[in-house]
Amino acid sequence: MATQHTKQKMPDEPTAEHNVLEITNASVAFAMERGDARVLDDVSINVRRGEVLGVVGESGSGKSMLADSMLDAIDSPGTLTGDVVFNPPEGGEPIKVNDLSKEELRRFRWERVSMVVQGALDSFNPTLSIGDHFVETLRAHDYDIQEGMERARQLISDVHLEPDRVLDAYPHELSGGMKQRALIALSLILDPDVLVMDEPTAALDLLMQQSILKLLSELKTEYDLTIVIVTHDLSHVARISDRLAVMYAFELLELGPVQDIVMDPAHPYTRELLNSIPDIDADLDEMASIEGTSPDPLNVPKGCSYHTRCPLADEQCRTTNPDLIEVSEDHGAACFYTDEARETIPLKKEVSK
Repeated sequence: MATQHTKQKMPDEPTAEHNVLEITNASVAFAMERGDARVLDDVSINVRRGEVLGVVGESGSGKSMLADSMLDAIDSPGTLTGDVVFNPPEGGEPIKVNDLSKEELRRFRWERVSMVVQGALDSFNPTLSIGDHFVETLRAHDYDIQEGMERARQLISDVHLEPDRVLDAYPHELSGGMKQRALIALSLILDPDVLVMDEPTAALDLLMQQSILKLLSELKTEYDLTIVIVTHDLSHVARISDRLAVMYAFELLELGPVQDIVMDPAHPYTRELLNSIPDIDADLDEMASIEGTSPDPLNVPKGCSYHTRCPLADEQCRTTNPDLIEVSEDHGAACFYTDEARETIPLKKEVSK
């Protein structure tokens, strides 16, 4: 069997000045009849100011729970433990998000960190025009309506839509791609510092997916945004991300610069995830999938959560959960056998960045 190499834990990252969000030991649990279901398990990650962070993994890996935790937006009866800290770009005292009152949270979620949730195409109230949605949001936060609607027109234009047509339209009068663009504009109406997007290209065709990602890149520059994109589609998000975080079984398994993750991933799961990306030029018998299934949140295996599906797993993996260790500069993986993973699981294709 492979020999474990001694490596250093990922070094602590610089704080406040460089990180807009600092998430430490975040866990989310739901009380169920069969026991407590932990759907986010002791995750620590910093979101750097001005970056695009892609959070990827299979469905049910905890990606959305991590996104919700950034805004302390866990639905009841779920409970969030750990620390979520926001560092204002203008300086001043850090804000501990999960200590905010209900009213403070309401303002924080639009004015500091805004989110476009999964399934957002159905988020519009069908009885209100798109313009009414902007007015309601401005009014709820005591913003000047006239001034705010001037910004709304600019935002609608910036997402490549016609303000006169779209603001007067009702949701059913817009295509899926137009609704997604209008939602992105709405999420930016109060000038947040961070935009969190959960599956922003779901239910859109391939060309529209590429268009939305290109748009997000433009908006990041135009509005000096930090963007977190949660998705199962690693190949798409890699095109605009600065770093990628790979999640599995409610834990963070790998984190690093996008080029390192897609060209030289260190965790067996990341390598197999890359190999499972469909290739339209490949024969059907060459299509790869990851054998086995993700664990039940009520029955996550002891030790490394991936050991039941990993070709390198040994007794240590079955009993001890590895820390996130540094495998190269700014690149960490939670695995005892990162060198052996590269040898045992060769990458079958290249993902463009």
